[in-house]
Amino acid sequence: MIGKKETKGPASHPRENKRFSIRAAAISAVLILVAGSCFLVSCWQGEPPEIKEKIRLGASKAFMSIPVFVAKKKGYFAKEGLDVEVKEYGSGKMATQALFAGEVDISTVADVPVVFNSFKRDDFRVFATFTHSYSLVRIIARKDCGIRTGADMKGKKVGANRGTSSHYYLGAFLIHSRLSFSEVEIIDIKTPDMADALKNNKVDAISVWQPYSQKAMKLLGDNAIELPGGNIFRATFNFAAMKSFAKEHPKTLKRFLGAIDRAGTFIKKNREEAQDIIAEVFKLDKDTVSAAWDDFTFELSLDQALLVSWDDIARWAIQNRFVDGKTLPNYFKLIDTNAMDAVQPEAITIIR
Repeated sequence: MIGKKETKGPASHPRENKRFSIRAAAISAVLILVAGSCFLVSCWQGEPPEIKEKIRLGASKAFMSIPVFVAKKKGYFAKEGLDVEVKEYGSGKMATQALFAGEVDISTVADVPVVFNSFKRDDFRVFATFTHSYSLVRIIARKDCGIRTGADMKGKKVGANRGTSSHYYLGAFLIHSRLSFSEVEIIDIKTPDMADALKNNKVDAISVWQPYSQKAMKLLGDNAIELPGGNIFRATFNFAAMKSFAKEHPKTLKRFLGAIDRAGTFIKKNREEAQDIIAEVFKLDKDTVSAAWDDFTFELSLDQALLVSWDDIARWAIQNRFVDGKTLPNYFKLIDTNAMDAVQPEAITIIR
């Protein structure tokens, strides 16, 4: 009707609005608690929300493996969704033998075992270099055997771990000193036993990597001498897997390298803490670890120099009849770049 005012409903009172808000908040809180309880019950009764993939890693217990032990200690494997069991071996050669025997899924491996095995088989793949060093292997000798220079090793008994970087470095060092293998007596000794063999006068000198070189120097004291060799050999430490495993588990290798990459970054940014971790793992004093630290470069790569080095080692092995065969293997075929392409593609310089 014209002129009649519109009748409005009763106005809302501020107190009533406040009571409504409180009731709504209480109901929401109850719902959240109920939902949370249901979630906890389901988790308790069933599987955990995140199931980590289990893999076995064979690692040489040497300074070249430092990123592995840092990644394990800092939980980087777990953060990548992996449950990694680290099995320790006395050398990369032994770790690789465990890989071939099916005892581990991934192994650490240095240059020489890659080359020696390449003459026997091609069913494994190297998928990353994670450490390299120009000072890995040292020649430690006894002064009381009359050794002061490389030339003094002529006619001496020298301990070396055959088929490893210890063996190859000795050959390079002898050439550097204008000697040949035939002019020394090589005694095959497992790396962890070399320092004691030198101390007990079973050999006159040893070709050995860290930390066993430091152990030998300490055991002999003033009777020890380290023979300078210069940068005659760049040793690399790599990760290898069987060809079938690499093909069937590409995401696993990617996540694995992701953890190693995290470890490399941590090592660069947290030098002191990283050294503390390694001193604890290797049961060494901090000074021993610190003294050797700068001899190593911890970073992921797959470079062309790796293949060149393997060719050189293969020629050396053929020439000295350490392997059966006279033809160089095609080392490019032993490289799997998929994981590195996903994690550090810019670190791949292999010509493809």
